[in-house]
Amino acid sequence: MKRLNMQRKHSKRLGKKGYWSGYKRGQEQGNRLGQASFGKVFEGVSIIISSCNQLQQLRACIHRIEENTSHPHEIIVVDCGSTDGTSTYLLRKSIAVRYALLKKDVQMIGSLNQGLMMAKGTTIVVLDQNSMVTPGWLDRLLGCLYSDPRIGVVGPVTNGPFEEQQIEIPYMNENGARQFAMNFNIPKPAAWRETESLAGFCLLLRRETLEKTGYWDEGCHSTQEAHADWLLRVRLLGIRMAIAGDAFIHYEERDRDTVYGFPQTTEKSGSMEESSRNRSFFVQKWGDADKLFHNLKFSTAETDGQISTGKETHVSAASFYPIGAVVQGPSGAVFRLEPGRRRYLHGVSAAGGENVRLVRLSQLDLLALPLVGKPEATVSGSIDAPVAEPPEEPIPVLAAPDLKNMSMLPTLHIPAQRKRWIELLYAEGGQLYQIGNGWKRPFLTLYAVMSWRAEDYPIQFLSSEELSALTEKQPIIAPPVLRGHL
Repeated sequence: MKRLNMQRKHSKRLGKKGYWSGYKRGQEQGNRLGQASFGKVFEGVSIIISSCNQLQQLRACIHRIEENTSHPHEIIVVDCGSTDGTSTYLLRKSIAVRYALLKKDVQMIGSLNQGLMMAKGTTIVVLDQNSMVTPGWLDRLLGCLYSDPRIGVVGPVTNGPFEEQQIEIPYMNENGARQFAMNFNIPKPAAWRETESLAGFCLLLRRETLEKTGYWDEGCHSTQEAHADWLLRVRLLGIRMAIAGDAFIHYEERDRDTVYGFPQTTEKSGSMEESSRNRSFFVQKWGDADKLFHNLKFSTAETDGQISTGKETHVSAASFYPIGAVVQGPSGAVFRLEPGRRRYLHGVSAAGGENVRLVRLSQLDLLALPLVGKPEATVSGSIDAPVAEPPEEPIPVLAAPDLKNMSMLPTLHIPAQRKRWIELLYAEGGQLYQIGNGWKRPFLTLYAVMSWRAEDYPIQFLSSEELSALTEKQPIIAPPVLRGHL
């Protein structure tokens, strides 16, 4: 008996050892396959759904997609620590649904970015789980999107409270939505119309639009704020948006807090302060957005001296980043931004001194800028293979109006450069520029100034005559805040 027990224990040890050995080999093989498939896409649509403790809505949303979507697609669900059985449901749906289970402290914006990173389709749908798709929905949206190469984002019409996307409906509940949609969702190009804003309950976008615009900003205080922020970047790049008036989706409104629209004052008791905080952040980051587009008389210039007054499509959001800034990617590699490209740095001191702090950029922003210069080590594989290195250009400097007439602040025990910087921050109407060979680029807002850590760089003070003699080019905007490995 004793010998039999020893054999059983030995067998269990071998079984455990074999299990973990197989697990390790499988993990290594999975990593290799994942790296080999990085960047590969398929001719279809990635449908991304963020979820958090709304299993009933999620199950209904996925069922409607499976029932009403014939176009090649994949469903991606990113869950933020649900405790209502969502993880068990997704495990059972693992053949039909790709999913990621995140910690509960991850915000909905972060989960959306995770889904965007996972997406493999040539087009992408960002879908609210309260949206119930209907027969023909995707075909109608795709028809509108591909009707004009200048259109990068499309949204449907709905019964939900989404301003110009809301239409009158004859039915009383979701049971009547399918029959209504079968008669409504027929090709009607005359019903397509351009717009300057879309609600976030359903957005269809080209992969190129995401690659140019970047991820949603996780520094925003709400999902609707992040949608508005991202769509503003879309407009800034000259990418057009449209409403497909022949594509209807039923919105099952259960909680007004999940309504994704442009930031606006809410009537719900207790949420006025949150709405005000969101709007305050939006203004802090963008200033007067309407004035920005009204005065849009600039375009991206690849080299010093080039300037155009036409509203041309910009290369990417990185076209609005400052030249010479020192940035860090998700892999930890450090780069310096140059006109239309990035340069690998051996150390931070190579671009302005040891006190320069790094600004975090996403992989999407970095990939939008070709790499120049020979790096010491490979960064993110073949996607960072450097191109021919052009002659290195001088880094433009920062400049501000002469503040000699401003009342001096109390003396502070800080270096003179920092003191001048603080004076600039507190100067009424003070504006910081980046200046180059005959041109100037204004930082759009003080938030953009702080985001790029401009206080780490030398600042020159010029007279108003000297500044006005420079040609103004595109402003400098703040990059999105990212909390994940993107």
